[in-house]
Amino acid sequence: MPTAANYDDAREVLPKCMQDLTDAGILPQNIFTYHLGYIMSKDRPGAYTAGQADIPPIFRLLSPDEMKQYDAIYFCGGNPAHLLDELIRTGFCDIVKQAVENGLFYIGVSAGSIVAAKNLLSNLGYLNSTLSVHTRTGTAKGVFDNNMVSHIDLTDNSAVLINNGRYEVIE
Repeated sequence: MPTAANYDDAREVLPKCMQDLTDAGILPQNIFTYHLGYIMSKDRPGAYTAGQADIPPIFRLLSPDEMKQYDAIYFCGGNPAHLLDELIRTGFCDIVKQAVENGLFYIGVSAGSIVAAKNLLSNLGYLNSTLSVHTRTGTAKGVFDNNMVSHIDLTDNSAVLINNGRYEVIE
């Protein structure tokens, strides 16, 4: 999901994000690029009922049932405030939360990780800490209590893994 890449430096990294996915063994034909900038606001539902049938998925809000066909959602970097605004504007925020509860794997890179943390109001709420990304020195790897750590620093080679209520900084 390249929605956060709303400026040139972030757009420049998008091919690297795609390369990371293919390097992980994901075939390009199994990657669906979904940009929230193409989706109508949730406050304008009439736009979807204006006589158009079979609107392609790239131009409409995916349903929770449609999200079940995917194993993961990968949010690229860029502007976290813009990404969160688009998640809220479209209503996709609620779809993502429901899909993750149903087992969808959430991957957030840079801005994609920040919207999952407490950096911004109305965040996705997965992490009770604030995050700094692209730091020179990161928080030490290891398991942590999500209710006790107020801030985490992530280098370009570290991440927070959340799995079945277990929180861990990994490299």
